[in-house]
Amino acid sequence: MLEEFVCHGLLEYSKHGMKVGGTTTSLLSPYLHFGEVSVRKVYQLVRMQQIKLENEERSEAEEGVHFFLRSIGLREYSRYLCFNFPFTHERSLLGNLKHYPWRVDEDRFKSWRQGMTGYPLVDAGMRELWATGWTHNRIRVIVSSFAVKFLLIPWTWGMKYFWDVLLDADLESDILGWQYISGSLPDGHELSRLDNPEVQGQKYDPDGEYVRTWIPELARMPTEWIHHPWDAPGCILEVAGVELGFNYPKPIVELHIARECLDDAISTMWQLDTAAKLAESDGEVVEDNLSNIKSFDIPKVVLKETSPSALPVNQKVPYASSKNHNAKLKELKGSNKHTICVDTIRSSKIEGTNSVANLPVSRKRFGSDTAFHVPCCSSSAEVHSRNQDHCGSLVGSSRYLLQEAGKNCADEVSLVIIFGRQVLKN
Repeated sequence: MLEEFVCHGLLEYSKHGMKVGGTTTSLLSPYLHFGEVSVRKVYQLVRMQQIKLENEERSEAEEGVHFFLRSIGLREYSRYLCFNFPFTHERSLLGNLKHYPWRVDEDRFKSWRQGMTGYPLVDAGMRELWATGWTHNRIRVIVSSFAVKFLLIPWTWGMKYFWDVLLDADLESDILGWQYISGSLPDGHELSRLDNPEVQGQKYDPDGEYVRTWIPELARMPTEWIHHPWDAPGCILEVAGVELGFNYPKPIVELHIARECLDDAISTMWQLDTAAKLAESDGEVVEDNLSNIKSFDIPKVVLKETSPSALPVNQKVPYASSKNHNAKLKELKGSNKHTICVDTIRSSKIEGTNSVANLPVSRKRFGSDTAFHVPCCSSSAEVHSRNQDHCGSLVGSSRYLLQEAGKNCADEVSLVIIFGRQVLKN
């Protein structure tokens, strides 16, 4: 993937790198994070390609090389920042922001996570993030800025959510990004800066294809109104099948109200900052506002104990019928081959095609040529030949686990989870 990008994608990186739709970036961030390719290797190949293009007098690629190396440099800068300021994962770098009046609103945080803010570009980005675990850097800036500036949500909440869902989740890079957009860095966005999602949509998704891909509710909206459907005439909304507040939400907060709230928050921050300096001069200790928002205050995902039959068809978790359940238990007890472990897990993956990630909206961003490749599982015979000595202990412990689980669990899902953990452990 690195060589393909250097040979082809690098030439037009400056031209197409800011388009949020399609494959316009290198897609190397997950591989960099997991150490499958090093930054030194990336830099070496890009510099070699740059010299080659200079010898061929192809000056049009110079800008693309500059922008890409700048992105790589920012990644390294995030390491420098966290090394020298190790507290930046939990509080702002600039001291005045410790008095910023963050809004601890779990309902707004939930709407932002689910892509239900009423701003199409923001919602499309959050839905893509949930479905694929990846999204364009420009989208990351837009959605994080929206959370901090529009909703006044603590930036640590957003960073925590990015850490949970991103395929390339990288603590240092995420810290740099969230501190940058929240005005916490000397060279970052100004705290008073408020970007209009409508204008950004017209700039980075001018045709509206990105929004239509991830928000099927707006698939029939004309390009003229795709980024601000609340301004569209009623007849346009009716033809497009859009009913604001019913099948697509109205804006969670209007632009002018968000502007007023942000200005009030900044004004309050400076007043508190002045008062804190006077208090500190008298020997008092002033705490950071974020210190009162502990990690356990971040909303957790609670899984309700609901029977699979009560769930919608496209949200059912993988489970087997009672007949298959009993048959597998009998087969497992009477067999001395550990290949059942592999087959059981494979079958659970096949049965899981109706999971949430496979909703119609959850189309993968990456094509077959640029997909994140997962190592293929070995066949049962290969596993048996490589692990013959380990077979006895695996089958014995697995039998015990299944017998104990069968006494307490009537749900095949629990069996698969317990069984799968033991297989991975062994």
